[in-house]
Amino acid sequence: MEKAVEIVDFHAHIMSLAGIEKVFPESRNTFIFRHVVPFAEPIADLTESVHDRMMRFIAMNFNDDMSRFVYSRFGLVVLAEALRLFKRHGLERLIHSMDRLGISQSVIHSLEPLTTTQEILDETSKYPGRFCVFGSVESSHPDPVGYLAPFIENGLIHGVKIHPMVGGYQPKNFKDNAGDFVALASEFGLPVAIHTGHIPIEVLSKDVTCLKLGEIAPLIRAFPKCIFILNHMGWESWRGAIELAKRCDNIILETSWQPAKIIRRAVDAVGPERVLFGSDFPLFQQSQALVEVRKALSFKEFRLVASENGKRLLKHNTPSQQELATKRAI
Repeated sequence: MEKAVEIVDFHAHIMSLAGIEKVFPESRNTFIFRHVVPFAEPIADLTESVHDRMMRFIAMNFNDDMSRFVYSRFGLVVLAEALRLFKRHGLERLIHSMDRLGISQSVIHSLEPLTTTQEILDETSKYPGRFCVFGSVESSHPDPVGYLAPFIENGLIHGVKIHPMVGGYQPKNFKDNAGDFVALASEFGLPVAIHTGHIPIEVLSKDVTCLKLGEIAPLIRAFPKCIFILNHMGWESWRGAIELAKRCDNIILETSWQPAKIIRRAVDAVGPERVLFGSDFPLFQQSQALVEVRKALSFKEFRLVASENGKRLLKHNTPSQQELATKRAI
């Protein structure tokens, strides 16, 4: 008889209402947000169980160049739906989802400057033992290391998240801008999660876009002892993500937004020990994400990908007070 699996979702989000208002504020003056969204949002809340599943199926299975071009033409619509999901699915709904699906822990990734690391720590403290937090810092911060150091040195966060587009990281100086705080994370044994794959709303930004895998690779190679998690497994660039993981032993591939067939290919390429279950809640519901992982894997592989790999990373990255004191003294 198969034992119950203590599932760990290694990629989830929550966002405050104030944070939601910071997302492309200029879009609030468009026709869609002024006249369509107020009418369509209540209807979308009612039809979510149908249209959400359909949209995620399309996004998982149609991500070639032509599909992404079509998606980009609807950037404002995609943005409106993403913001609706963040407003509707907060921490209480996440807890309900976890309890219903048997998910013991979720890792919440902060997205500075939209929602701060401290805000997430404060919010998740209501549910001890159910959440871990990955901290982040925007590229324009005058002292990124100084900002993240207290969270890391005091054992408050279990990793660092870099979202190049949200955080404002440019391709030309990505390694230089992120290198110092990645070095700090590496020193304390914390993994670094990086958003990979293009997203439709990047067409709304004239200044920063999502980075290509080739622009991320130099940072990964510069810190061979640091574990890097490629969130979404590159989405449309999943082939490149798998190839990069085959060349770099310090890469773990995360499953959100990938269908079962791609998850299967990743496991066959790098082994189940280097693939990690994540949902990207609320943009992708945990139930849908679990269906894809279960379809792709044997029970033994599923136990590794959805439970043991995540628990090992979280346990490894929870230093004792004695270890923390030693590191601060060095």
